[in-house]
Amino acid sequence: MRKEEKIPSVWDKNKCLGGFSQSFRLGGELNNPTTYNLQNLRNLRDTLKKQNPALVTEITVSFQTGSGPQTETYYGVPLWELINNPKAGGGLKPGNSGLNPKNSFLRQYVLVEATDCYGAVVAIGEIQPNFEGKTVLVAYAKKGSDGTVVPLRDEGFARLVVPGDKAGGRYVSNVRNILILSAPASPLKPKYF
Repeated sequence: MRKEEKIPSVWDKNKCLGGFSQSFRLGGELNNPTTYNLQNLRNLRDTLKKQNPALVTEITVSFQTGSGPQTETYYGVPLWELINNPKAGGGLKPGNSGLNPKNSFLRQYVLVEATDCYGAVVAIGEIQPNFEGKTVLVAYAKKGSDGTVVPLRDEGFARLVVPGDKAGGRYVSNVRNILILSAPASPLKPKYF
């Protein structure tokens, strides 16, 4: 009997094995792609607070999980600031505007991926201050049961926190990538009614 030879595939090379994240990559359609670890994220939060003491970096949220309702207080960096502040992502690059370039950033979105390949999307219009202006947080700590601020444990060093979501499905733990992308142009031909 002949033994079959296993041919490595691109999927084997890029498996998402899960586990604790120690850093994440910020990339895609922004001016300063970079990598963040816990210390970089803390330093950025401190810098942003010095620039704007009123900046929200602490959020208490309630959401539904598979185990029931959960309420937590998280600490971190607002996703909008992570993308747009000159000390961080440096701002959005123009993406795919489709046929009409007006407000082309509204076609852009943020894909947040975990070490196990779980992912969720946040539209730029949700976090852009002149539109919904929601303070989505890239959290690195939370309030412990004794009221002290403690690092995230089971969630990796960073997790996405999306206030207002009834379920915690977009609360991505063990963040490994935060990518800014654009929706493709519509494949439909314009019709006039």
